[in-house]
Amino acid sequence: MMAIRTVFNLFCDSWQLYRKYILKEKDLDGFIQESEELFQKYGQDPFAKDLLLAVTNEVERKERQ
Repeated sequence: MMAIRTVFNLFCDSWQLYRKYILKEKDLDGFIQESEELFQKYGQDPFAKDLLLAVTNEVERKERQ
C-alpha cells in the first residue's frame, strides 16, 4: 500500500500527463513513454496502473473525437 504522500504525487503526476497530452494530436509515442516511466516510478503499483489506464483511456477517447 502506498503512503498518502506517494498517492498525492501519483495524482499530481497523472494530472500533469493528462494536461500535457489531452490537447495534443498524434503524439502517442511520447504519451506511452511517459506513462511507462510513471508506472516504473511508482513501482508498478496496481493503483498506479489503474490510474494511468484511466488517463490513457480518456486521452484515447478524446483522440477519436
